Amino acid sequence: MYEYGLIVATKSRTLPSLNSFYLEYENEDSENIEGGYDTKSERYFWINHKQLNEFISKMGESNFFSLHRVFLSYYEAFNKLRDFWNFGIPQQIFDKEDTLLISDIETMLKSNNIYINDSKILKYANYISNDGVKKYIETNPFQEYLWSIQMSELLESYNISPFDRVKIAEKSILKSSYIFKGAIVKKEISVVLYEWANINSFVQSDFIKRLSNILEVIINDVYRNTEEYTEKSKNQKVNQLVYSIIRQVDKGSWRKYFFGIFNASDLLGAYSRHSSNEIAGITGVNTLVDIDLRTTIDKWKNNHTLPNDEQFLNMFKLWYFTTSFLIINWLRLPHFSNDETNQI
Repeated sequence: MYEYGLIVATKSRTLPSLNSFYLEYENEDSENIEGGYDTKSERYFWINHKQLNEFISKMGESNFFSLHRVFLSYYEAFNKLRDFWNFGIPQQIFDKEDTLLISDIETMLKSNNIYINDSKILKYANYISNDGVKKYIETNPFQEYLWSIQMSELLESYNISPFDRVKIAEKSILKSSYIFKGAIVKKEISVVLYEWANINSFVQSDFIKRLSNILEVIINDVYRNTEEYTEKSKNQKVNQLVYSIIRQVDKGSWRKYFFGIFNASDLLGAYSRHSSNEIAGITGVNTLVDIDLRTTIDKWKNNHTLPNDEQFLNMFKLWYFTTSFLIINWLRLPHFSNDETNQI
C-alpha cells in the first residue's frame, strides 16, 4: 500500500494511469494468483513533490485531501480537453478559424451530438492513505476552491517548498505536464481547470454558475493581458479567435443570450447567479419546433413562454460547447514567462 496519497475506490474505469512531473495515477490492472489480470478496486493518486511525506504533518489531513483532489481535477480537466479537441470539435468549426461566429456553433449543433466527457473519478476519490492507513475524508469544496486559487501562498504558509521548476520540452495543450504546469504557475488556469473538471452534466444544479465563472475568469484575463498576448503570440489566428469569441459573448449581440440569462433571476430564480429580482410567472411552455436559441430566449423573456426540455438542452449545449472551445484556445495563448512563451 502506498504511504501517502489519494485513494480512488472503484473498479469502474476512470482515467488512464499517468506518470508526469507533477502527479501520478497508478495502473488499473493487477496480476491475480492464476497469472491473469484483475481490475483493482482501489487505485492510488499522488502529487509528485519532494516533501509529500510531510504534507499531512504540516497542513493536516483535510488540506492534504483537498489539495490532492484539486490536482485530480486538473487531470480530469485535461482528459476533457484531450477528448474535446480530438473528438468533440467538428471539422466545420476548425475550418472557420478566427472567423468563427456563435451562430456557426448553433448551426453545427443541429447535426452533431455534443456530450460532456466525464470519468467520474472525483466521485470515487474519498479516501487518503496516511502513512499506509486508509481513511475516509469528507469532501470540502470550499477548501478545494481555496487551494485552486491560492496554492503557492498556502504551501508557503504551511512551510512547504514550491514545486520544482520544470522545463517542458513540448509546449502543447495535449501534453498533460504542460497543462499541469500552467495550473501551478497561474491562478486563472488553475481555477478554470478546476471548474471545468467539476462540470459533469448539462442539468447539474451549479451548471450555470460554473460556466459563467469560467467565462468571466477568461474574459477578464484576456482584457488584462491582450497587449502581452498579442506581442508574444506565435499564432495570431488563435489570438484573434479568442478575442472574437469574447467580444461576441461579452459585448456583442450574444451577451444577452449568455450573461443575460446567467443573471436572470426573474426567469431562473436562485438557479441563476443572482436572486435579486422577483420571479416572473410563465404563460405556458414553448411548443414551437426548430426555432433558434435567440428566438427561444426572446419568447421566454418577453412573452414568459418557458422553453421545453429540448430547447433548454440545446441552450445548455451551446453554452457548454462555446465555453469549452474558448477554454482550449485560451490555453493556447502564451501564458508563461519569456523562456516559455511558445504557442501551439
